[in-house]
Order: sequence, then C-alpha cells, then structure tokens
Amino acid sequence: MPVRLIDPEGTPVDWVGTEEVRESYGGTYTRHPSFLPRQNPEVITFALGQVASENLHSLFDRNTDTAVRFPESARLRRNAEDANLLDLTLSVPGSTVVRVEADYFTKTLGVPYYVPFDDSAFPAPPAVWSSWTSYYSEVREDDMVRNTDWIAAHLAPYGFGYVELDDGYDRDPKGQHHWIENWDRAKFPHGPKWLTDYIKSKGLRAGVWIVPNAYAGATGDHPDWYLRDRQGQFILDYQTPAMDSTNPGVKDFLRKLFTTLDDWGFDYYKFDGEHALPQYAPPVDHNRLYDQTVDPLVAYRERLKLIREILGPGRFIEGCPAGTPLNGIGFFNSYFNGDDVYNSWQGMYALFSSINANAFLNHLLVYVMPGEGMEVGPPMTVEEARRKWPASVVEVAASREDPLRGFGTTTAEARTLVSWVALTGVAYPLASVLPELPEERTRLLQQTLPTEPILPLDLFSRGTDMRWNIFKSVTPDTYIHNYADTLDLKVNAPAGVFDVVGLTNWRSETETRELTFTEKLGLAPGARYVVFDFWGQKVLGAFSNRMKVEVGPHDTKVLAVHPRFDHPQLVGTSRHITGAYSIAAVRWEPAKRLLHGSSQTVAGDDYSLFFYVPEGFEVSSVRAAANGNRELVVRKSPEGRSLQVTFPGQSQVVDWSIAFAAKGESSQ
Repeated sequence: MPVRLIDPEGTPVDWVGTEEVRESYGGTYTRHPSFLPRQNPEVITFALGQVASENLHSLFDRNTDTAVRFPESARLRRNAEDANLLDLTLSVPGSTVVRVEADYFTKTLGVPYYVPFDDSAFPAPPAVWSSWTSYYSEVREDDMVRNTDWIAAHLAPYGFGYVELDDGYDRDPKGQHHWIENWDRAKFPHGPKWLTDYIKSKGLRAGVWIVPNAYAGATGDHPDWYLRDRQGQFILDYQTPAMDSTNPGVKDFLRKLFTTLDDWGFDYYKFDGEHALPQYAPPVDHNRLYDQTVDPLVAYRERLKLIREILGPGRFIEGCPAGTPLNGIGFFNSYFNGDDVYNSWQGMYALFSSINANAFLNHLLVYVMPGEGMEVGPPMTVEEARRKWPASVVEVAASREDPLRGFGTTTAEARTLVSWVALTGVAYPLASVLPELPEERTRLLQQTLPTEPILPLDLFSRGTDMRWNIFKSVTPDTYIHNYADTLDLKVNAPAGVFDVVGLTNWRSETETRELTFTEKLGLAPGARYVVFDFWGQKVLGAFSNRMKVEVGPHDTKVLAVHPRFDHPQLVGTSRHITGAYSIAAVRWEPAKRLLHGSSQTVAGDDYSLFFYVPEGFEVSSVRAAANGNRELVVRKSPEGRSLQVTFPGQSQVVDWSIAFAAKGESSQ
C-alpha cells in the first residue's frame, strides 16, 4: 500500500484511550505519542482499491507490519498495464536514503500487538443499529420490533445488517448483571430466542450487549471465581462483580454463557468494560488470583481465544477497550475506542474524535466502531424530548451535556455524520428512533449504504480529543481539535479511477474553501478534472488545478473529482456516496461513439447516472434493460455539458448504453 507514515517532525499530539479505567478504578490513561504531518495536516486520506497519489511517498506491507519510507521527492504510480504493480521514480541527487521500518505498528505507533486483519468472514465493516442512545436501559421488546420492522423496510435492501440490543434486559434489583439467567420478561415477554428469530425473519441479524468480565450469579456458590481488592471486597465492572479469568471455573462459565447466547441466535456481540482488570485496575489484589504466575495480559488473551473458539469466525465481536491498549487484537472484529455519544451534534463529537484518532487501525488490525450510533433525527428541544421520550433518555443526556441544549441534528449535520462514516470505511453505527425519521434523513442513510472495504492511507493518529467536561464551558465553535477538514477517498474501481472528497465545515458560519487538486489531493498537475456534487446530485463542470466551494455550517460537501477525458464519461450516480458501489462495468467504444455499462440497483428505487459530455458530442439514443432484454422506461435530462439518465431500479443487474453523435448530426 502507498501510504503516509508518521512524521516525527510534525505537530505532536496524544493518542489516548477513554477515561473509564481512570474514573472507575483509579487507573491512568493509555497514552502514545503521535504527530500531525507537516504537509497537508488538514487532509485525511483513504483508499478503495489499488490507488496511488503524488502525495504518498511510502509503502506499508500489511502481512509483515513493515514500512518503507522513501524521500518526499519519490513518486509512486500505478503501472499502466497492471494495477497491482507500482512504478517508483526515485530522485538520487548524489545520494538518498530509503528506510525500512520493521514492526511499524508495534514499535513506531505503540500498538501492543500486530495481527493482520482477517476480513474473510467480514470483507467490509457492519452496519449496526444499537438501542443504547435512543432508549438506554429502558428499551423494551416493542421498541426492538418497531425499529427492526423499519430497518427491514427502509434499509435492508440497501445493505443494512444488524439490530443490537444494548443494556437493560437482565439487571437484578441491585442493578447487577446476570445475563442469560435473569432475562427480563416484563420488558421482553417473548424471551431472547423469539427476539432473534423475529429479527432474522426480517432478513437481519441480531446482536447483544454484554460485559463478559462481570457476572453476579455465582458470588454465593463460587466466591473463588471473583477478583477482590486488598480488603476482600469484590472488584466491580459495570456495577457487577468481576471474574478472575485464570480460574478454570470461570472458563467453564464462559463456555456455558456463549454457547447459550449462540444457541439463542445472536450473531453480533458487543463486549463492554473490556480489558484485563488485573493489569489496569490498581485495586485488584494479585495475591488473591487463582493463578498468580500468569501474566494478566496472557490470561486476558487466552480468555478471548476461548470465547472466539466457542463462537467461531462467523460471529462478529465488537470490543470496548475502556482506555486500555488494544490487547485483544487478533480476536476482535471491531473496536469501540472512544467515549459514548449522545443525541445531538455536540454529542456526536466523540464519534468524530474516534475516527480521527483511530482510523489508522481500520481494516488493517480491526474495524473501528466510532460510537454507539449516529443521531440523524431532526432537532428537538428539551421540552419536546421530555414529552416524547422516556425520562431516562433525557436524564442520561443531561448528565453528559451541561447545560442540556437539545437533541437531534440539522440536515447538514446529519450529512456530515453519514459522509464521515461512509467515506472512511469504519463500522456504520446507527442510533435514533428510526420510525420517527423524515424521508430526507432516510435517504441520507440509503445513499451511504452498504459499507465498503476502504483502507486508511494515513498510518498515524491525529490525536484524541474526547473529554466530556469541556462542553460545560465551550461549544463546537470554540472547541479546539485536530479533525481533518478535507477527507480524500481515492478510488480505483470498475466505475473508474477518481477521488471522492469530503469538505467539512466544523464551525457555525458558512465558509468558502479552495480545493487545490495537486497540492491537497496529489493529482497530476496541469490536467483538467470534472467535478460531481454528490449531495447536490449535479455535475459542476470541468476545472483546472483548483476550485472554490461554499460549505454551510456543520455541513460536508462531497465531490467526485474525475480526470477529464475527450469523450463522454460517467462521473456520478445517485446510489452511493463512493461513486463506485453499484457500477459493475463501464466502457467507452470510440468507433461506435457508445458509452455502456452495468449497474446493480435497488428494486423500486429510481436510479440515476450522471455524465459529462464534452463539446462536439450530443446524445443520439439511451437504453436500459434488465436481464439483458427487458426494456426499462428511461428519462434523460441534458443540461449544458452534463446528462442525467434515470430509470427504475430492479432486483437484477441493469445494462445501460448511450449512443452519441457528432454535434450537428441527426439524432433521435
């Protein structure tokens, strides 16, 4: 992979974990130094397919955790005949240095383990709706059913996958967890197996939140299973006695627990409070451990290995590392390495912090889960929320935000949320009371699903800024952070080789931005580029080297930047923000002046293709057919140098073609 490596001469930042360990047990943050790059620090770069750039001067080998650092004058370009090869041009003015850095993630970045991510079972990250930030512990069976029905009707055809039940299904009167032994029949009268069967009957997969470190059901019969402090009191994890994973009895309990959950039909597991307690919780009395000779981290990884063996590779496991290093690398499918979000724009900052801090891990070691869910519901006052939502939702939000300003997000803010999640390739976390969403918000979700196998090209952290207490005195306008304001997804796919650029305005006043194609995106100098505005669904025209873009408050403009050809070309679709998904093939035949391709569409949803038509061409005929010969009704909308072609979506692949004539020739 061509990449940007960490720049030790850049601006220093801290990559830190969450505060959960520090607050609960008197532990400390996990801190690792990182640096913002000297060149283009405001740009964050990703890849979909085999790409290259004038701004990428280094290589990374995923199999061996080896980096190769070339001087900045080096040029890496894809071979014209074989995209799997890179051509290197290296300037040697007398002498130059090429550095090979072994163990880049572990020795340079500070990740404790490096295991190349196996994405064979999950080639792209999941899209998951979680009940947490919409219902907290008050969630009920009816809530799960209502949201499942909505997802099945509105999002499943677009690639949405999982419905996850979070906290609130098993607590005893003390607030402690018993998991499979204390399922709350008042809230879930039909029980867990009925719930998972219902979710699966709608074409979705069921998930559940759990804290495997903790269990309250054996304190009387098996007191030796538990961690104690020096006074002999239980160590608590989520208000529940925590277990000693070196004890064979605890391992037997874990076998029973996860075998039962798996038999009930859960496919997705969110592990919370997830860390090696004896290593990171100072109150633990190590003299009371069952096996005092085992390194706590070794015991922790052995525990994860056991759970993975029970569940198998086909079950998705999300881990919340709770401020500790990523000691579960190799066993988890995703990590939630951030703070909790809550239901407002300000409450979404933890999600953006998680992406900016941790995107370099994504799809290389583990998928990044940036938060419990994006809040894409419209703005709502505190008074409206108190009338509409359970009191606990408002109370929890009030404990996070002081003063409590309201709930929901504007359309611009919702656009920014889905753009950042979809274009960075992290797990797609969804919150909101979905049946309450207006059509425009539903459309934002549909146009950013499914998730794509995107890889990070900036292999360093941008620093972690996620501290609840700051929002008592600052607002998003005065909050200083290191978020990128230009997101560059480089694409090499059947749809073409191009860049999808997200320009984000983090402040509350409209700003005019200048996008320079060579400096910011590393595109070839001197060329012309055609730009398509995805959210505006409009071809903006052809530009040389630079363009100015107006971005509204908290909004993100998403622009597809294509090299301009001397013939008609495809530059965008209505289906997916990447411009790549749905296009199976596209080809220009110059002798016939014919542009044709194939698209995977969604049945019942109109599908649009957008083309740039240079001077000297005009449309002669347009055709679209399903199954090769069933003609579809096609609408064409020419406007200046652009052409929009629309036809009804189908369950089968649609073949389409546009015949062009030289300008002035007869047309039909």
